[in-house]
Amino acid sequence: MSRNLVAILLAAAAMSSATAHAHGVFEAPAALVGVSVQVDGSAASLYPAVDGSGRYYLEAHSGSRYAVTLANRTGDRIGVVLTVDGLNAISGDRDTARGRMYVLDPWQSTVVQGWRTSLQEIRQFTFVDERRSYAARTGQANEKMGWIEVAVYKERHPYVRVTPTPVPYAEPRRQDDQSNRDRAEAAPAPSAQAPAEAGAAASREADTKSARAYPGTGWGDRAHDPVVLVSFDPEYSPCERTTLRYEYRSGLVALGVLPQPTYTRDRLWQREHSEPGFAQQPRW
Repeated sequence: MSRNLVAILLAAAAMSSATAHAHGVFEAPAALVGVSVQVDGSAASLYPAVDGSGRYYLEAHSGSRYAVTLANRTGDRIGVVLTVDGLNAISGDRDTARGRMYVLDPWQSTVVQGWRTSLQEIRQFTFVDERRSYAARTGQANEKMGWIEVAVYKERHPYVRVTPTPVPYAEPRRQDDQSNRDRAEAAPAPSAQAPAEAGAAASREADTKSARAYPGTGWGDRAHDPVVLVSFDPEYSPCERTTLRYEYRSGLVALGVLPQPTYTRDRLWQREHSEPGFAQQPRW
């Protein structure tokens, strides 16, 4: 049985080198494949973990779309397994070793915008409450919620063998690739609420107002994103891993990734303690 695995070859996209930011970096440093994230079309700052684990953190914004850029920094073809919330971004299944992967040509870059539903379309990555995430809606919520992981595989060096006829290659057919996406499509949409109830629900889910709100990646809008199938024979183990973690700002502050906000005394505190304020310029 051939060890060639079906992978996906992406169209090339422009990619700039890592750029330092005053509050982090725009690309997680790596020797083989650079990883960066765009939130609503803008480069997201990545903050190094304070525990020395090598992870990088980014801030999630409820309702925002995001995409992951992969940049091959080598002169060889590279296979990349991208998992989001513990699920393979192509198959939608729980991550397993050498699962379905994207293949980058030498020095090639691409932007992965969402969960792949076909060779032509994806469903965009969207920050939502983890209870409404794609993983939760397909019954696959797991310990990797909030994780974006990149595993890089080198290609095995082929050897030449003379045979009378070429050995045919057949794409392995999988009947279960669509099952998780079908469950997500069939999941009931949130029911309509009265304006007051809807406002209360939105307030509860707002990341800045609820200490118990945690983000996940949702099943967003359709987008056209064509790719082609290629054969790729990866090595047995990944040669590089990059891990990103996304949390709401309150979570990043609690983890010590972002500093505690500095509050100044407001007018209510001054009134309560009988401290004088200062006259302000009249507005009219």
